[in-house]
Amino acid sequence: MKNILVPTDFSEHSIYAVDVAVDLAKKNGATIFLLHCVELPRRFVTESTSVLPEELFFMREASNNVKKLSLELQAKGVEVKTVVETSTLTNSVKTLLEKESIDFIVMGSTGATGSKELFLGSNAEKIVRTSSVPVLVIKDKTNINNEVKKIVFACDFSQKYIDAFQKAISFAQVLGAKIDFVYINTPYHFNSSREIKVLIDSFSTEHKEILSHNIHMYSDFSIEEGIIHFAEDHQSDLICMFPARQSVLMHLFNGSISEDIVNHSQKPVLTIKL
Repeated sequence: MKNILVPTDFSEHSIYAVDVAVDLAKKNGATIFLLHCVELPRRFVTESTSVLPEELFFMREASNNVKKLSLELQAKGVEVKTVVETSTLTNSVKTLLEKESIDFIVMGSTGATGSKELFLGSNAEKIVRTSSVPVLVIKDKTNINNEVKKIVFACDFSQKYIDAFQKAISFAQVLGAKIDFVYINTPYHFNSSREIKVLIDSFSTEHKEILSHNIHMYSDFSIEEGIIHFAEDHQSDLICMFPARQSVLMHLFNGSISEDIVNHSQKPVLTIKL
């Protein structure tokens, strides 16, 4: 974790994410990249390719706000670089991931429900869907060093989780946290306790690091409900999810459990792409 990207719109929730990024940067000696995307009125984008006075005003205002926040963070002892863009958040993040070797993203979110979730989704959901690096989504004021000590890692204990497993272990070690590994059993994807035990035993035989953490089986009506309810029942501090790569069409019809969790959970969510 050397280059941490923090998209900010200066809202309360985005500042929560900034505070978390500062704590992580201090622990890892990382650089923070503050990104602010200016949403220009549509006519500025479509009418002319030349720079208009109104556009200059919005850009100058944004640059001043980002610079002010950057100075505040530098006073806390972290290295900060600033980026102001007029493109969409997803396009700006994609560009920075490639250009600046970003290896971690922290962002705030209020989530999305109802029609907004169906047609637009939250910004955090869009970044989770497209990001190739881990994304930590913050929903509330969080002291990442002192408050995150129990992490939920829900999976089916198959080999496709190996890389994500290693990254989750590393993140837990940074925070001094323990992981609750859990298999969510549902009526639509039901396995007997004996079958689940075989999967867990096979996984833990090959990856003995898991034995220093806790392993559970939990039943619920859906995987999403199971993860959220397990986290509530076990007073977990953070949920770790693993969005799979899928086409836009597949996403439209199948959705994503990870993105649903990002939208609906009130706890911080860490996503690691499979």
